[in-house]
Amino acid sequence: MVKRDGSTYVVYHCNIEAGGSMLITEVGNDFSLRRHLGVFHAPLPGAPDNGRCASASFGTENGVEYMLYEAGARLEGSIAIARAV
Repeated sequence: MVKRDGSTYVVYHCNIEAGGSMLITEVGNDFSLRRHLGVFHAPLPGAPDNGRCASASFGTENGVEYMLYEAGARLEGSIAIARAV
């Protein structure tokens, strides 16, 4: 889950529909919404994603936002980190 601009969002991986991408849906603070916003992060064809990304987790350090996520083939992947720009 991610909270931004007074609302709550869920970032998730849907292998069939997203083709290896992570999608984002606004659910609202009370989970009464279902506003599908599309692709949140499309995997890079090469390293580190190798065509697949999933399982996002978010954090902030010294005011810089980061996303940690699973990159690469399922059960053979690694942990990747992306910095917000």
